[in-house]
Amino acid sequence: MRPIVALAFAMLVLSDAARCQAASAGQVGANRDYPLVKLAAARFPNLTHAERTLLDYADVSNSDRGEFAAVGVSAIPLDSSNDPSGAAKWSHDRDIRAGLIRWLAIDHEASARIDPTGIRVLGARIVGPINLSYTRVPFAIALLRCSIPERISMEQAQIPYLDLNGSHTGAIFAPSIVVAGDLNIGWDNHDYGNFEASGQVWLESARIGGSATFGDGHFHYGDDGAWNSFPQRKTALRLGGAEVKHDVALCCSFESVGAVELDGAVIGGNLACTGGHFANPDNLAILLDGATIGGTLLMSPFELSDAAQISDQEAAYRAKFSADGLVTLLAVHVGGSMVVDRATFAGRTTEQHGLDAAATSVSDVLVLHQLNLEHGAILNLTSASARVLRDDEQSWPAPGKLSIDGFDYHTFGGDSPRDVTSRLRWLGLQTGFSPQPYRQLAKVMRESGDDSGAVGVLIAMEDARFKNSSMFRRTWAGFLKNTIGYGHRPLLAVFWSLVVVLLGWAMVTIGGRSGVMRPTFPESIPASADASSYEEFHPLLYSLDVFLPFVNLHQEHYWWPDAKSSGKFRFLGYQMRVSGRALRYNLWLQVIAGWLLSAIFFAGVTGLLKND
Repeated sequence: MRPIVALAFAMLVLSDAARCQAASAGQVGANRDYPLVKLAAARFPNLTHAERTLLDYADVSNSDRGEFAAVGVSAIPLDSSNDPSGAAKWSHDRDIRAGLIRWLAIDHEASARIDPTGIRVLGARIVGPINLSYTRVPFAIALLRCSIPERISMEQAQIPYLDLNGSHTGAIFAPSIVVAGDLNIGWDNHDYGNFEASGQVWLESARIGGSATFGDGHFHYGDDGAWNSFPQRKTALRLGGAEVKHDVALCCSFESVGAVELDGAVIGGNLACTGGHFANPDNLAILLDGATIGGTLLMSPFELSDAAQISDQEAAYRAKFSADGLVTLLAVHVGGSMVVDRATFAGRTTEQHGLDAAATSVSDVLVLHQLNLEHGAILNLTSASARVLRDDEQSWPAPGKLSIDGFDYHTFGGDSPRDVTSRLRWLGLQTGFSPQPYRQLAKVMRESGDDSGAVGVLIAMEDARFKNSSMFRRTWAGFLKNTIGYGHRPLLAVFWSLVVVLLGWAMVTIGGRSGVMRPTFPESIPASADASSYEEFHPLLYSLDVFLPFVNLHQEHYWWPDAKSSGKFRFLGYQMRVSGRALRYNLWLQVIAGWLLSAIFFAGVTGLLKND
């Protein structure tokens, strides 16, 4: 008798365990139908196993539901039997008619019986196009690892929450959709595998009350997208004009074949493109023009927490950010930092590709770190602004591919190159000449305490200005550079003045000793008897008197070289012939040099020749 009791007790325990396991997966006993099943059966004859399981799970009377309604042979999301890529081999017991989902949303009696948890289905095949356009869906919808081959239409629909994690779909047309909570079309933890869309996902002007997550999702441009007014862009995912209260995630092995468009979007939190792969060769890879991002914009690697569980090659691929095509961020406002770190901008030499952030405003730090700008990728920061620029030489593009005219920044951050040589090499990567980048760099250097570096930048600016000028202008520029540093080093004129005066001193000393300097009193040369009272000849004072245009030292007035005479002067054992005419020419040049050097010294000191 005791063995029989023990056997019965064991069977009871196993039965309860099996029932609990089924309930945890959202399944219910085969002999029990909740009222929602009976209500649906009157409208949809021959309910499939998947449809009954869904309805039982969603019924408000079901207090024993699990995480989701598992309609396949396994309640484990990542089990191979739930992979939607193999949906062609699934039995029809896993079919759910799209019309049933629509009926649940629009039939008041049916929707009243749905629990606030809403519809949560794992591993189903949705038959027919889902059409919830212009519908106020009163419950959340989560179609997890489902096969939805036909179009999903949710234009101007209103729904509390939408989750398509791990599902494979056709095109999704949902402009102006309103999601009160989160929108999950993909995720960032790989719990349900990759979401894949074979057609365009169109969410233009969507309103998302929480976050919008597309992580781990694969998006592909397809022909099913007649709503696209710019077919040449080959749009894969469109969020143009969307408003998202919190974060947008295009990260964590996100892939797009076609353009990802967020032009005019307003994002309250961060935009994370970490580890994303955006491919649209010779076209727009990412379009973010006119968007507003309240937090940080990230184009950087995705740090994997489970890297030990996957191969090194897969981990490296998943971690990278890459864009094959043009990433355009025209007039974007970033409320935090913009981090472009260890990112690859790929494309062929003949294709348009790179990063175009013209007129973008970054409130905090702009990070351009260890970029891989392949095959002549551009970097355009024209009229952009940032509080701090943090970059490195690896992130500088090829010559002629950098545009920074109008780029405004206050300081350099991190380990950015700060020396004038490196920064002038950076400015030299531009095409053509514009003074603003030089003036901006000089301002930053001066404010950081590097006054000599700032002057060096301003002199380099003038070199660049005159580089392609006429021979006359280049000659004049060379004179200004070597005498007063284009007005930025006016004390150079003092040095050259000293050189001219000392040279003149030496020349007139030689002239005096060789006998070619003659008294030249205006009325007459004094008689020999009066020679002792004549103005004495002082070579240094004479040189100063000739050189200084507004000073009279009473030397030039009384002495002048005799052009008709010559003399001899011994120097280092050699006899040198000195011509009075040649000495006179030298003094005339000294007079001209005095006027020029005095004038440009005055102009340099007063700032008349400065352009900053």
